[in-house]
Amino acid sequence: MKKILILKFPYRSSFGGGESHTLTLVEELSKMGYQFRLISSCRVLLAEFKKRDWPAKKIWALPEPVAKWSLLVFPFLAIPMFLYLSLILLIQRFRGVRAIYCLSLTEKILATLPARLFGLKVFWMEHVGFRRWLTLNPLRIFYRLFSRLATVVVISQALQQQLRWLGLKEKNIKVIYNGFDFLRFQKLRLAERIQDENHFIVGTVCRLEKEKGLEFLLLAAQKAKTIIPNLKLIIVGDGRERKRLEWLARNLEITNWTQFVGWQKDAAQWIKDFDIFVLPSVGRESFGNVLVEALALERPIITSALEGTPEIVQSMQTGILVEPGKSEELAQAIIYLAQNPALARQLAENGRVFVEKNFPKEKMIHDFFQLFATI
Repeated sequence: MKKILILKFPYRSSFGGGESHTLTLVEELSKMGYQFRLISSCRVLLAEFKKRDWPAKKIWALPEPVAKWSLLVFPFLAIPMFLYLSLILLIQRFRGVRAIYCLSLTEKILATLPARLFGLKVFWMEHVGFRRWLTLNPLRIFYRLFSRLATVVVISQALQQQLRWLGLKEKNIKVIYNGFDFLRFQKLRLAERIQDENHFIVGTVCRLEKEKGLEFLLLAAQKAKTIIPNLKLIIVGDGRERKRLEWLARNLEITNWTQFVGWQKDAAQWIKDFDIFVLPSVGRESFGNVLVEALALERPIITSALEGTPEIVQSMQTGILVEPGKSEELAQAIIYLAQNPALARQLAENGRVFVEKNFPKEKMIHDFFQLFATI
């Protein structure tokens, strides 16, 4: 049985696509001869491992150096953290571990070199776009240097291009798209939808953060309402921007037909009842798991042409792409699909066929199985 050590020492703990991806990998590859152990300071991932009775250990760790304060303390704590991780890796090597799987910047910089010196293979996983946290990070030189000792896995060609721009060698980068269980979505799609005959529902599911551009969706909905009088807007999700967005909705006088329903455990149950799914991101969107889910549910999609989204949505083939931050363009796209229901259905059907062909969970697991077969 091949043993792999997962390391994660994030700046803050939260549950998102990266955590879900990690849990899926461990669950599926454990059935195929791999054994995983987590050593981390991430309370969320540790809790998920504990819930499943998987091997995990909590340790103190230097916070991920992606903010001003964590960058300031990094030089003072990096050496003791380096020695601490080196000792952990040496012990794990004697226990049969053959590779490490790094999820955050701390261990990528501090654990890669000792891991290679102890004969371990090193894999880095990158789920998000490389913004200021790395492009303007003074530790970027170490990231680029140690990447030569690792295989860097990314979830889109857009991220691969960003890494090449940062100076990483193409031979060290491997694209493995996220995979999805389409049988589950098929069952939801074939289930009876809640028909709201009185409303045309435009909806989104995302974290309520600045980078998601939801203020542009509110503005677009206000404009589209003049043409689509029965329009209803549903926003599923929570985050730091919620109060500001609710304030904006009040000022735009759209609260009578706009719902903020908060975080929902099974967002797909909401998506299946949308007439149009919109993701108006203006910041990073390295892949867009929720876009795949919406297309798997055969919902017409409008989204920003940003980073990895064009790898899922081809404009006027599997959805509509708009320029980020343009509420007028977004409004026109909503109106266009509302007035052309046959086209909207065709785009959604094309999108479902495309995602089922290109992003099945089985393909993702196979690609990781092949990757880890080298250890």
